[in-house]
Order: sequence, then structure tokens, then C-alpha cells
Amino acid sequence: MALIEKIFNPLSSFHHKRISRYLCELDIEKIIDIGAHKGEFLENMLKIEKVNSFYAFEPQKDIFKELNEKFNKNEKVSLFNCAMDKEISYKKLKINKISMKSSLAEVNENSLYLKFINFLAQSKSSFEGEYEVKTTTVDKIFEDINLQKALLKIDVEGFEMNVIKGSQMKLGEISFIMLENQFGNHFKNNSFKDITKFLSEQNFMICKKFLFPTLHYQDVLFKKI
Repeated sequence: MALIEKIFNPLSSFHHKRISRYLCELDIEKIIDIGAHKGEFLENMLKIEKVNSFYAFEPQKDIFKELNEKFNKNEKVSLFNCAMDKEISYKKLKINKISMKSSLAEVNENSLYLKFINFLAQSKSSFEGEYEVKTTTVDKIFEDINLQKALLKIDVEGFEMNVIKGSQMKLGEISFIMLENQFGNHFKNNSFKDITKFLSEQNFMICKKFLFPTLHYQDVLFKKI
């Protein structure tokens, strides 16, 4: 896994710096990072001076420890060791040897991308187990916090629609939403077309796309209209 990180980390840094430069020009004061992992996105967004509040969510226990060690002394950052969903519950988190690919979503075993991940992990299956995690919703966490001028960034490996449905009471306040759109049918019951249609009905439209250097996914930015 160390070799994979050595390959992807520089590319990820380049990708997030490009996003950060674009977001600097937008009217954003809060960033909600759902699926924060080790803070790769957060680290670059902290450079946007006008953003005064960051909320980072990561359900993986070991990964959250790293995230906490890196950012717990930053007064702008609030950290949460939980998973986000459409409901408050407990669900099984499927742990991947490539930690950024761990997910609550049901995997499509026939996905070519999944087979590629298994190849990188040098295993017939890159999944190494599961454990129960607490889930909550954006609506619950932020029920007493105004999210005007907020960016909601969601990177949850196929579980995006669930997170969005758990945010419906706050979508009227949120200004921007950023989602990862992976090319290929990696997860079951996960259609980016359906997500786009749902957000369109909530008065969000696509305003920018950021293609990752390896071309296997893009981050898509939606703006409230």
C-alpha cells in the first residue's frame, strides 16, 4: 500500500491545489469535508484565508487517528469520527487495503476498476474485513449551525446519494456541493446521473469539473442557482 500512496499522493496534492485555487475565487466561508480520509483535501483548503470554519468527517478508526493528530490543534477545524448517511443508525463499514476505498456502499464485484484496485493491492480481493460504525446526518450535525456560504464536499465511495438525502433540510442554505464522479460502475445502486437529477431538483447545477491526472475520476462542483 505504501507504493500506491507514493504514486497517488503527489497527484492528489496537485489535484487539490488546483481545486483550492478555483475555490479561492468563490464566496465560501465554511467547508464540510465528508470522507476526509487523512486530510488530503482539507490540508489544501486550509490555505483559503476567507474560509473560517472546517468540519471534517472520517469513519475509519485508524485513519481518523492520523487525521486527528494532524489537525486537532487547528482552531478552525472540527473533527468527527463517524459516517454520514440519510439516517441515524449503525452500519457495516467495508475496509479496503487501500484505505481511501473503504465504503459503506455495496461493491459491484464485476467492476473493472475494482479488479484494478485488487491488482494494485496484489490480492484477489482488496477488502480485508468490516466493522460497525455509527452513522448520522448532515441535518442532525448542523441543525443549529447556519450553512450559508458553505461548500459541502462528499467523497464516500458510492454512498453519495445517502449523504445528500441526509442533508435535505440544509440544502436550502448550502451554496456549493462537490462530489467525486468515478468512471465505471464501481458500486451498486450508485448512478451519478441520478444524483445530478436529484440535485437539479434542489436547484443545483454543475459549474465546474476537475479531472484527476490519472483520468479515472473527476470532482464535480455544483452551484446553487
